[in-house]
Formats: sequence, C-alpha cells, structure tokens
Amino acid sequence: MAPHARNLGASAALVGIVVAAYSITNLFGNLGAGFVLDRWGRRGPIILGLAITALAVVSYAFVRSPEQLLIARAIHGIGAAALTPGAFSIIGDWVVSDQRGRAMGLAGAMIAIPAMIGPPAAGLLRDAWGANSVFFLDAAVLAITLVAFAAVTRGLPYRAARQVAQSAAGDEATPIGRLMLSANITLFAITIGVGVLVAHLPLVLENQGESAARSGYSFAIFALVAILVMAGPIGGASDRLGRFVPLLVGLVGVAAGLAVLGVSESYGAIAAGMAVFGLGYGLVFPAATALVTEAAGPGRRGMAFGIFYAVYSLGVAIGSAGSGRLAGLSEDSMGIPFVVAAAVVASAVPVVGVIRRLPVAR
Repeated sequence: MAPHARNLGASAALVGIVVAAYSITNLFGNLGAGFVLDRWGRRGPIILGLAITALAVVSYAFVRSPEQLLIARAIHGIGAAALTPGAFSIIGDWVVSDQRGRAMGLAGAMIAIPAMIGPPAAGLLRDAWGANSVFFLDAAVLAITLVAFAAVTRGLPYRAARQVAQSAAGDEATPIGRLMLSANITLFAITIGVGVLVAHLPLVLENQGESAARSGYSFAIFALVAILVMAGPIGGASDRLGRFVPLLVGLVGVAAGLAVLGVSESYGAIAAGMAVFGLGYGLVFPAATALVTEAAGPGRRGMAFGIFYAVYSLGVAIGSAGSGRLAGLSEDSMGIPFVVAAAVVASAVPVVGVIRRLPVAR
C-alpha cells in the first residue's frame, strides 16, 4: 500500500496517513462491531464484512489519486471491522479455559500464514504485472472465503453461547479490569511497532535499492517465525505458565527486534530484526487474546474483542502516521521510527508488570 500511494503522488506524510486510514476507521468500526456481534450473533456480521472488504479491495485498482485511495482505505477499514473480533469470539465461545492459549496460538498462526505468503506474492505480482494484479487476486480470495464461511457456518448455534451467558451471574461484568487492561496495553505497544513496519520498512528498503519482492520477504520472515512460535509447543505456554510470563517476554522480544531494525544497514540485519520481532509477537499474541477471552463472558465477548481490536487499530494507525512524521524529521537517519517504536514497546514492560500485581477485578 505504501509504494502504491507513493506512485499515485502521495508525499511521505500522506503515505503514512493513507496506510493509517484503514486502521482509523477500523478502530471505530471495531467498537460498533462488538455490540453487533453480541446482539445479533457472529455469522451475519462476518459475512457482510467480507463482502464490503472484497469490494473495497477491488476499488484500489480504480483510484487515480491519493485522496481517492484514502477514501477506499477508510471504507475497507469499516468493512473489515467485524471480521477478527467475530472470528475470535467464535473461538472463545467454544474452547475451554485451559486450552485457550493453545487455541489462540493456532488462530494467530492462521493469521500469520497468509501474512507470510501474501507480502512476497504481492511483491512478485507487483514487479511483474503491477499493483492492480495484487488487488484483484486479494478480492478473489476474499470472495471465495465469503462463500466458504457462509457454507460451513450455516446452522451453527452461535446465539446459544449468548443465551448461556445471559443466565450466568458473571455476564453482568464489564470487560475491564487488570486482564483486559494488560492485554490492551501490550497490544497497543506492539501494534505501534507493526504500524511502523507496515508504513516505513518498504520505504527503507526502496531507499536501499531493494525490490518490492525483497520487502515482501522481510514480512514473510516475521510471519514465519511467529507461525513457528504460535503453532508449536510454545504457543500453549500461557496455559502452563500463566498469561503474563509470555506477555512480558514477548514485549522484550518485540522491542529488541525494532531496535535491531533501527540500526540496520544491510538486508541481513533487517531480516534478523524481523525474525526477533516475530518471536516476540508469537509469544504475545496467544497470551493477550486468551486474557481477553477470560475478561468477559460469552455474552460480552464480542464487545471485549471489539475493544481489543480497536486498540490494535489505534496502535497501527499511530505507528503508521507517526513513522511518516518521524522520517520527515531527518532524511539522513531512516532508523528513527524504529528506535522510537522500540522505546514505546520497552516502556510497556514495567507498566504491565505493575498491573500484573493489582487485585483481579472486572
């Protein structure tokens, strides 16, 4: 998206805003989607969201200015708002407590696998046939997913989880307290780093003379390491060790990866930084999503994940937009956004450590 925006004539700052536009509208959409998912079930909102997302991605191929691309990104963010909260709410509804870390790790791996395949494939397609080929293929995959999801989930009693929750005393609890707070602070910190990576790393590699495919390979390294961590034995570490140990260790890993990227002057160093980032992310994600599941009963789980992914979007938006601003401060040091993001993530470690010791409250 960043090179596509630049090719349409966007400045460095506007590139960051275009990339962040999805996350900004997705943020507000997540909050509304949480209410809808709890009120009307999981299936319908996900199907509608897939349809809007597919149409928005197709529209990227037809925009002719950065401003039009900005509008398309905003619609995309709104359309996709129910997808991830809905999917993770379904998992939380049907997985027992002592297996949630493992289940969330596998779900995270299912996110990371296309994140590994998509960027290098997109880079190769863009180099060979232009950016529009990427958008058309992406839209086709979304359309196929819509049909498959609608067929597979037909008749599943998602509303049963809500009916059970309404009869449970704990359902009146709001999705707050140290569990939700810890998960959201952790997520906010690491997604600022994700936003910096998405918006700034492709530009850094272009500045070094690397191809779009090389940029895709960098994100594939991050995704591959995250997959191995989340889908392997480590993915269920939070079920055995508690949620906070992987959370804190993962934060340190993410900060270290960003710091390496901030001082990298070669592609090998960038690859190493992305691998360390992926290790930290793979530790954080299962533990954080399991915390969210435990922070609210099934009848409020959609709202809990809506808040969680609104925080995700906020972090990515700040990281994306902020990276453009920071990069504009000094053209001689492209590593500044990574260093600042590393400092933000590192500062979350003592904060979450303190929250960990607070009394459990909802």
